[in-house]
Amino acid sequence: MSRLHIFQKVVNVLVYLFFLSTTVYSVVGPAPDEGVSDGQTYITPSFWIEWVWTVIHLLLGGFVIYQWFEAAHEQAIHGVGWHFVISVLLNAAWLALIKHGHFIIGFIFVLLTASSVSFVFYNLANNHPATTWYDKLFIHAPFSLWHGWVVFSSVVGLFQAFTHTSEEGPGVWSRIFVIIGLVFLGFTAIGYVEYKKQKGDLTSAFVIALGLLAVFTNQSDPWIRWVAFAEAIISFLYPARPYVFKLVGRNTEAENAPLLG
Repeated sequence: MSRLHIFQKVVNVLVYLFFLSTTVYSVVGPAPDEGVSDGQTYITPSFWIEWVWTVIHLLLGGFVIYQWFEAAHEQAIHGVGWHFVISVLLNAAWLALIKHGHFIIGFIFVLLTASSVSFVFYNLANNHPATTWYDKLFIHAPFSLWHGWVVFSSVVGLFQAFTHTSEEGPGVWSRIFVIIGLVFLGFTAIGYVEYKKQKGDLTSAFVIALGLLAVFTNQSDPWIRWVAFAEAIISFLYPARPYVFKLVGRNTEAENAPLLG
């Protein structure tokens, strides 16, 4: 292991600790100053979905430990690379911006975060496939979960940046655009399952399904609530399709899809 690689891994550890502290502060820290919008929209999920951050940080904590093992060296250095550092810094900026009500700039930063995390997600999937369960759990799973979460957050961020709520409830066009966003998320969850063919990526699909369920539990408009619920159910059940086909004697390409892509 070269000095540069050791330096990169040390930076990963330091950046992870920074990421952990900034996320905790953004999620459970003091409320923003009076007059700052809370960013509520007609697609905002319930607060319990923020527990996804806990799982992401636990898995990323496993990554910064596992990277020191020889078996993880290639994937950590060339599969993830410096994009972990870039993604963390962009993510921290995004959370800080939305906490202080800068939703338009925050939306730009969530897109930048999604771009950086996407690079790692697709690079690992295409060029550095997992060979052990340790690879799946501590390298692929954290970035799959992070990717699904940041895609979901990008849709929510779009509505935070360019829409607002009213006491009368959503208008026709607001309702239509929210439903389009929910359907997009549902198709995205299905896309995750289909993307890796025989392997699937159920981790990303699962976090989007949870996000849709959180929209259902937080919104009161019946059209939005029940569309969110329907998309959540589809997103939860679609990954089980190969196993249902197997039970009825049909073969599919994703028949042996594991839980972690």
